[in-house]
Amino acid sequence: MANFTTASAVITATFTNINTDTNLVKSDTIAESQIKHLKPVLTEDLYDLIVTENNASSLSAANQTIFDNYIVPALKWFVKYDVMLDTTLKSNSKGVNRAFGDFSAQGDNTDMSHVMTTAFMNGLRIMERMTEYIEDNSDDYSTYNSGENVLNDVSFRGGIIY
Repeated sequence: MANFTTASAVITATFTNINTDTNLVKSDTIAESQIKHLKPVLTEDLYDLIVTENNASSLSAANQTIFDNYIVPALKWFVKYDVMLDTTLKSNSKGVNRAFGDFSAQGDNTDMSHVMTTAFMNGLRIMERMTEYIEDNSDDYSTYNSGENVLNDVSFRGGIIY
């Protein structure tokens, strides 16, 4: 499966420091973020169609629109959300250590939680706008199943999932 974005694109779009090491954003993490965050919203048939078309570099015009305007931008935020712990806490042969740069002060758990929540909510807002777009243009997205979209069953208020 071809990933929908790259480590470099994630860092450029979502990280404050664009000099962040691209090795911190693994290709496997991008692939897992696609499945974990996008598939439940796009629903299985539409997601599978987009994956197939993307792998063949032949996205339909309708799918190219949501891919460029919603899917890839949201995925970048979801990938940031998924890699934040690993960029701050380094796992190695000695266990887990906090990362610390030569010219920076370490944020605390509240700071990390805020950054992660912001990244997740940015991706979620994009997915909500995409859902509205798809449902407003349902003739172009016959493989989309509104009843399977998790955003149609879940609501968020004050950071609490209902």
